[in-house]
Amino acid sequence: MDTIDNEPKIPVVAINKTDGEELKAMCQTGITMVELSTRLEKGWFECPLIDVFIEGTEEPEKYVLLHGHLDSWHVGIGDNTTGDAALMEMARIFYKHRDKLKRSLRIAIWPGHSTGRYAGSTWFADQFALDLDANCIAQVNCDSPGCRQATSYEKMDWTNEVEDHCKQAIYDAVQEEAKGKRPNRAGDYSFHNIGITSFYKLSSSIPQEQLKEKGYYPVGGCGSNIEWHTEDDLMHVADYEILRRDLRVYMTSIYRVLQANLLPYDFRKTADEFMETIRQYQEAAGAHFSFELAASEATVLRRSLEEFYSELQLLQMENLSSPAVREANEKLLQLGRTLIPINFTRRGKFHHDPAVQIPALPDIAPALQLAGLEPGSHRYRVTQNHLLRGQNRVVWTMKEAQKIIRVQ
Repeated sequence: MDTIDNEPKIPVVAINKTDGEELKAMCQTGITMVELSTRLEKGWFECPLIDVFIEGTEEPEKYVLLHGHLDSWHVGIGDNTTGDAALMEMARIFYKHRDKLKRSLRIAIWPGHSTGRYAGSTWFADQFALDLDANCIAQVNCDSPGCRQATSYEKMDWTNEVEDHCKQAIYDAVQEEAKGKRPNRAGDYSFHNIGITSFYKLSSSIPQEQLKEKGYYPVGGCGSNIEWHTEDDLMHVADYEILRRDLRVYMTSIYRVLQANLLPYDFRKTADEFMETIRQYQEAAGAHFSFELAASEATVLRRSLEEFYSELQLLQMENLSSPAVREANEKLLQLGRTLIPINFTRRGKFHHDPAVQIPALPDIAPALQLAGLEPGSHRYRVTQNHLLRGQNRVVWTMKEAQKIIRVQ
């Protein structure tokens, strides 16, 4: 209800670079008239949503949610026909070997990705919110794998706690080094508000050196091929062998989470990220605001996590049926439910932020603008008060995380 009036009213048109350069040249010669017409169909629509559940054998109630979107711009071979093919193939293989899976795999294919700005996955997150909160151990997005010349894994997405797991899985699967970044509220990442560990979105991409050689501009899919979201996203964008490579990456990464006795999540990396973010915000705010409370609590959290992971080492040889292992995994899930939302959302649990860029620890991110405001002005004081409230939320949340892992 608080965003019902925020729908944009501006029509938008996308044109290719050649036509764009021609239009720019025409504009430089004098007045240029362009006619644009748009037809908008707006309403509530019933859409098909594919939901496959492959049950595991030892902890069937816990599952990885693997997903991608069905709708596309124009034909959309690289975005996201290749992704849908990958999801179907993974469903086939995991189902065939379901007797070997310790945990369950849930595979969803969404409608409304572009036409509804992630409406399908948002609907799913709302409808199954309580089950996702209780049982989803990770969410994995599959968008634009298997595209032409996309041999690099330097543009991957993951939440910090799963970085080491992803890097190792990618290297073991295809012998490639990988780089990752914090995932935005984009590409059907509709689960940050619940606090679910997340990895992958776009898959392999064209290496940076080749992109420079080709003069390609940045795009958001198709493995960096500039046919993305155009009428030219056709069969020539797909590459069967690269799709096989990407499938190995996905299946290795997912299978290891399904089979892990202890979930491979290291929240010490999250605490490290918090400490660095707070340091940057303090540097930006200078004497205008003190983040001493947040910095101190992040240090305490990091120390507590170190003790927690030392205790986990004693469980490495235990199996999944061990009560101690089950308890440890539940604590790891609860750490995610607690720490992920304050790092990726402004809204409360079970509410969705707009699908726009959100900075780290967004409640205290206005520190980046504070020093540029007139001291004592209305906006300056409002920003200071906002930061006070934001720091309270961040500190309280880190204290809650310490309660989760406190050794009894």
